[in-house]
Amino acid sequence: MAGPRFKLGIVENDEIFREEVIRRLTALPATLSVSSWASAEQFLRDPGHRDIDLLFLDIMLSGISGIDLVRTLSEKVPEMRVVMLTNMNSDAMIFDSIKNGALGYILKSELGNLSEIVDVLGAGGATITPTIALRVFSSFRRVPTAGGPDLTDRERQVLSLMVKGKSINSVATFLGLSDHTVHGYVKSIYKKLNVHSRAELASKAQELSLM
Repeated sequence: MAGPRFKLGIVENDEIFREEVIRRLTALPATLSVSSWASAEQFLRDPGHRDIDLLFLDIMLSGISGIDLVRTLSEKVPEMRVVMLTNMNSDAMIFDSIKNGALGYILKSELGNLSEIVDVLGAGGATITPTIALRVFSSFRRVPTAGGPDLTDRERQVLSLMVKGKSINSVATFLGLSDHTVHGYVKSIYKKLNVHSRAELASKAQELSLM
């Protein structure tokens, strides 16, 4: 007896990667249909977006970010199951995504078993790839450094992006903030970590297990 079939969707601004995922999703036995959008704005303008059962969502969208979109969907379309797609495995983004309603966090390099991902999410479960699972479990094992910096969730998010080499302007665009606001966060992070350069920042973040 055939199992349930689902309406799948993907929001991804990398056209080549998007087309590859569409091709692979279309071939799955559990797929009823596959829809795609290049941005969160395009997705939200399409009235058909509410019919999607399972959405694969790029976290690094320009404009409205993936994290902002999953937050909106968890409030307005709570029955939709969302899996984040990313090249970044920072703790801040993993937990931000889950906190805002994502049921999966998948590295784009670890999409080997899309069939299992769809089956698990379709059955009401949640999924993360092995590399992300290791990050999650490692975060629970960490022992806080005595007298360590008390960074806010937003500061940790900004720190993660800065260590990845993003400029203040790129961080601002990704988080939907002004350059001035991000500069304020960066100034606070530098002060709390007692560093004066990007190199020192990356080294201190690694030393204190902040990434």
